[in-house]
Parts: sequence; C-alpha cells; structure tokens
Amino acid sequence: MSLIARRSFIASWPVIAGLMLPGSAAALAPTVFAAPIRLQGNRVWLDVSVEGLPPEPFILDTGTTESLISDSWASSVKLRERGASIIGGLGGVERTSVLRVEDVVIGGTFRIPYMEFHGTKSVVDSRTRGLIGAPLFTDMDSDLDFVANQWRIYPDGRSERPGMYLIPQSYMPRRASYGLTTPVQIGDFSGRFLIDTGAPRNILLDGKAARDIGWWDSERPYVPVRASGFGKGSLRTRMFRADKVLLHKFAFPRALVTLAEPGPRNGNFDNVEGLVGLDMIRHFHLSTDPKRKQLWMAPNGLNFAGTERYPMSGLWLDRKGTRIVIEDVGNGSPAKDAGLQPGDALVGVEWNAMLRRLGGKPGDEIAFDYERDGTRGHAQFNLKPYL
Repeated sequence: MSLIARRSFIASWPVIAGLMLPGSAAALAPTVFAAPIRLQGNRVWLDVSVEGLPPEPFILDTGTTESLISDSWASSVKLRERGASIIGGLGGVERTSVLRVEDVVIGGTFRIPYMEFHGTKSVVDSRTRGLIGAPLFTDMDSDLDFVANQWRIYPDGRSERPGMYLIPQSYMPRRASYGLTTPVQIGDFSGRFLIDTGAPRNILLDGKAARDIGWWDSERPYVPVRASGFGKGSLRTRMFRADKVLLHKFAFPRALVTLAEPGPRNGNFDNVEGLVGLDMIRHFHLSTDPKRKQLWMAPNGLNFAGTERYPMSGLWLDRKGTRIVIEDVGNGSPAKDAGLQPGDALVGVEWNAMLRRLGGKPGDEIAFDYERDGTRGHAQFNLKPYL
C-alpha cells in the first residue's frame, strides 16, 4: 500500500494538498494542481522532493501498486525504515525495506504529509531515485496530459470530460488499491490489459495469452527479446508485428506486440492478459474518476512517427561460462538468412563489444566466426528492420 492513511489524507485534501501557504492565503489556493512531467527514454519522469531534500527524478509507474525508492539512496539521505516486505515483478520477488517518508512534494506542486515506499535494489533505471505507483493516480481525480506535459490533480473532483471516452470496467482491484485496465483485441484474440506507464513497449501478452494467440511457434517473423522489470530476473519474449491492435475503440495498424513464452499465467498478470505500455499510452489523454471507479481516454494527436525501435539482427545471445552462445534466432531476420542457429557458439568476440555492434543502425555489417558441433563457420550480414 503506497499511500499511508489514504482515507484521512483525501478527506483533508484542501488543507494539505498544495505547498504550505501562509495565513489566509490557503483559502485562495487553486483547486487544480499541475505537476510537470516529461517523456524521455520511454518513461514518464517527474521531480519529487522528500523530507525537505532537493527534488530528485522519479518515474510514474501505473503498473505497480507500491511506490519504490532506491534503498542505497534512501540510506544515504537517512530515510527511516519501519519494517520489511516482499514484493514481486516481472523479474521475480525481492525482500524490501519499508520506509515511512514524510513531506513528499510531487512536481513542486502538491504535498503529501507522508507516504510509504519500498526500498529496493531493483529500481528500473539508474537515473531515477524511485517509482511513484498507481494509487496516487487512481485514488485522486487526475489527468495525465502528454501535450501539456502535466499530471493534474483535482482535489474537488471533475464533473465533465468533453471529448473523452469512458473505458468500461477499467478499475481493477489490486492488493490494497486499484489498477487501470482496458479491453484489447489482436486479430481473433481479445482480453483485458493493465495500463502500465512503467512498461516502455506497446503490448506485452502473458504466457497464457501468448499460448492462446498461437504465434510463438508459427512461421511469423519475430525479434527475440527479454522483458525485465522489478526483480533480478527477466522473461523470455518474442516481438511480432500485428496487422492491427484495437485498444478499446482506438486502432493501431501494424503495431508491435510482445509475447511472453507460452505457459501458465504469470503471477504479475492476475486477472489480466498482459500490459499496455507507454509506447501506446503516450498517444492518449487519460483521466481518472475514483469516486465512480472510471477511466476516461481520448487521443491527444501527438505524432511519434520514426520513434519505433527494435533489435535488427534477430539474435539473442547468452553467456554460458566463458562462451557466448546463440539462444534464439528470429524468423525472417538477417541472422536467420545467414544460416545461424540456436546453440551456435561465437568465436573470438567480446560480450559488450558484440552487444554494441548488434545494437547498431540499419546497414551496419556484422561478421564473426562461430562453432557448431565442433565445426567452425563464418557469418556475415547487415542489420535491417525486418518486422
């Protein structure tokens, strides 16, 4: 539970929400608080100050019900622990410290008297001090506006949302709070997906949904990738090109879709078939109505053409002791066309240098020797977008 004493906090909102105001000035406090946000590196960034310290970069992550903080940074600024907990994510489970943090100021705009954070070693980006979880967005009337670059809070609520569309059954109970969901259709497959601003890609299907859609072992071209998040591990995944993805009534032609390896439902996807990530969410204006448990959405008109990125070799490598071994080769990829196969061992290459080369630009030449069943071969191909 990220927000301590949430009920009493909301009840006293007009007094404590804004920055401290002297005397009668509090009566003139605005009824809308606009915290600046910024889209950078497929994350939603905002500045957060705790216990009177200078503002630090945090990430808004609607996919988690807990707010997280780097335990090394928390220790360095002497934030106080009040217990321990165990929480999980895509990368597994982790034992965390629990910290009661006072005087939390979001975006230099609204103040929360105290919040609960989980101290973790698994903060998703080294540039951030932590994550602000879903409850602050789902428990208060809020707008997430990528055009104005604002997260707006309405302490007195909102009555009208002209031009916006109501997403049916969008509030889903998750632990002590709520997650936001939306219906998604991909071809003949349909289900409910969690809206996750902390997930940088378009769509991620969990193992059960991946099995149901039937693409994993098909001849469809794919990019082998791994999905990571909270925790030290990762999920084996493959990225495909869908003819069309329908998010509620909004169509995304030829969208990228990532599938977890088919299998039983992952515990992180209870009651949903997967995640809608920021690559899609950033195309919308989002507004929450916690009293009626409603989410509203509308296209925001932003154009992100030319920003699509995925690995262009078709290779996924793994280290086995001192050996670098090909774990997967994508259908339709340059590596597949060059005759490479899972199990081939690269010869005479350094791990980090090879990863940098494989992450190059279209047209870059990749060449290396490899061994297969005791016989040495040579591979040469050029990177290209192939999905």
